[in-house]
Amino acid sequence: MNVVILGGIGFIGQHLIESLQANANVNITVFDRADPKNVHFDQGITYVQGNFASGYDFRSLLRGANTIVHLISTSVPGTEKRIQDEITSNVIPSSELFESAVAEHVKNILFLSSGGTVYGDNGAVNSSEHDIPAPINTYGLQKIMIEQTLQMITHSTETNYQIVRMSNPYGPGQNPFGPLGLITKLVYQALSGKEIHVFGDGSVVRDFIFIDDAVHAVLDILDHGNKNDVYNVGTGKGVSVAQVIKAIDTAIPETLHLVREQSRAVDVPYSVLNIEKLNAISTLDSYISLHEGIDRTYHYFKDGQQ
Repeated sequence: MNVVILGGIGFIGQHLIESLQANANVNITVFDRADPKNVHFDQGITYVQGNFASGYDFRSLLRGANTIVHLISTSVPGTEKRIQDEITSNVIPSSELFESAVAEHVKNILFLSSGGTVYGDNGAVNSSEHDIPAPINTYGLQKIMIEQTLQMITHSTETNYQIVRMSNPYGPGQNPFGPLGLITKLVYQALSGKEIHVFGDGSVVRDFIFIDDAVHAVLDILDHGNKNDVYNVGTGKGVSVAQVIKAIDTAIPETLHLVREQSRAVDVPYSVLNIEKLNAISTLDSYISLHEGIDRTYHYFKDGQQ
């Protein structure tokens, strides 16, 4: 299998590459904007540096590929752009990527969407793939636009698609200084003795999934999932920010220094995913618990400081 991973330098991408390398029959090409001089890859991985933007020669990048994994987004929740900018930066280049994939006879495209933002504040206990998307921020809106663009472009072609709506991954390798990864950020800040800024009263509920489980799910979808289908990826269990803080405070010896900030309108109050569809094809016996995930993340940073 010849796989092209767009956004392979990111948190999920690096873990996915590590797992794919266990298969000797997989050739991997990584596309990202990072300087390859600052990135180390094992032998056998091809790196292509470039900007994900309209006009890029995606056909040359995809030539000979069987599978594309599209992980790139130029924005993240909490740093949303105007919708016109989201369309220019994310939707249009994605449409050109998909058109190039069809032209190059790529067999399958897996697109990483967002389980945390596309459903919006829909009132569902656990959002399922059949629920009507109702995003309340531009990040979720551009993800839905890309999903529908992918479905339309590949319709009646030999190129299939798989859409992954992932919840909130966390764990070793995630940037603790970035806008994403609440658990990773809190663990790092606590270990470093920094102030922990929390938006709102801690009642916001999320579906947190440890990175190893998240990547396992993506591989299961690639290997066993239906083509031309959508899958939620999460644990199916909701945890409030207050519960996360309490779990971290219990799990690590350092003292947490909390600073409360005003809640943000772009934050969905409750977002937990229905994962029955994923469980039907999953080869995972059980999910890494919140306590174990926090412990692994803590020791990853602790060991790195020694």
